Amino acid sequence: MAESAEIKQRIEVRINQGEFLDSLLRISRGDSSKVQTQFVAELSKITATIRDLLDANGLVRRLAYRPGEFWPQQKGTTVAFIDGGVANIDIPSAAPIGIRVASYIVRPGDETENREKFNIELALVDDLFSPSGDFFEDDFDDIAKLRDVARMTLEIASAFRIAKSKRADRILLHGPLINPVAPYGLHGFPPFGLQGCRAILDDDAWDGSDDEKHFIPTYKHALESIRKTKVPVFGVVERSISKFPTVTNQIITDLQHKGVLKDKDAKEIGEYLRAYGLNDSRLFDVMLSEGEYVEPVVVDRQLPKSKWPENWSKYIETYPKTLTTYLKPSETVLPFRVEAFEDTADYTGTLDLIFHTSRLLPSYGFPVGLDIVDKFAKVPSWMSRSIKGQHQVVLLKKALASGDPKAVAFAKRVLTAKGRDWLFRPSS
Repeated sequence: MAESAEIKQRIEVRINQGEFLDSLLRISRGDSSKVQTQFVAELSKITATIRDLLDANGLVRRLAYRPGEFWPQQKGTTVAFIDGGVANIDIPSAAPIGIRVASYIVRPGDETENREKFNIELALVDDLFSPSGDFFEDDFDDIAKLRDVARMTLEIASAFRIAKSKRADRILLHGPLINPVAPYGLHGFPPFGLQGCRAILDDDAWDGSDDEKHFIPTYKHALESIRKTKVPVFGVVERSISKFPTVTNQIITDLQHKGVLKDKDAKEIGEYLRAYGLNDSRLFDVMLSEGEYVEPVVVDRQLPKSKWPENWSKYIETYPKTLTTYLKPSETVLPFRVEAFEDTADYTGTLDLIFHTSRLLPSYGFPVGLDIVDKFAKVPSWMSRSIKGQHQVVLLKKALASGDPKAVAFAKRVLTAKGRDWLFRPSS
């Protein structure tokens, strides 16, 4: 204990004497440099090992960049790109929600005025605090989760409408095709209203039970409806923020089950990945070259089961799985994740389309159609500011009309506050 107290005292003295910054600089030049050198060495070692495994088992594929040959072959086909935009309105007196899902549908090789079409497929304007809200039957403490659920379901609903109406031969969605749903199975999470469910499922006669109106079964129903159309629908994820190498782990597990990889070796690889915090994007960025992608593997986006809410486990366990890969379009950009349903027709053909649309602009590495629809769907900041300002004006008028000094003071706080509560920060 005496030694522990002495160490604590020494740390406090160093901080108080101004040696803290010196120590940080010394660590960054010395110890941290050694750690980074070791990291690079270990990264090279583990990626080389995994790449050898992939090559030995024929799990790396390559797409050839051949625009002069590829694009004429696409003439007569139609591709739809889908993305959703959310109004950024955050005020304490209300919770207005504004979401619109846009589509950009294009016919490569068509030189007429019908070549491309922009459309707002679905739009939701509602107030999450309002008892008359139609989309959700009730409010919820975590407003961000309600907005996430609304955006995800409307995007999938839009993909279903396009697939159902046969307006496109292929559909590319900006983001995951299937999202993990367990985080939204919380106690008290409100179900959709009846009209909300009918809009999502594009069925004016739908009349499900109270349980079926919840996000988890409704989202599942919408995904299964898309799958039944047989139209290839792909999710393209630009930035992977996952801490876990999900696809790599699945490849290793598959090789174990085939008897190609020993359990001991698989365990060692897994320990390296965890120790250095390597996710799929980092690994495949080092391993893959231009136009290469890993053989798609089946991934259950709903794992681990330990996170499943008991009330909804019967729905979650039957959720569709994704056929998932990582594609590196060029040497200068990070690979991105591509997801589709397991039984998707012409998987390689659509992947080739994704690859070529990622190479349409110089120094760019993502399907350009998704960038176009992203900008079309985006709710501009001036619109969010205007709506927020309108809500603030209404709040102030109501507060003044009440004659309550505390209500007026609160309204003033709402009107003047920007970000954190700067009114109460000490001056320098």
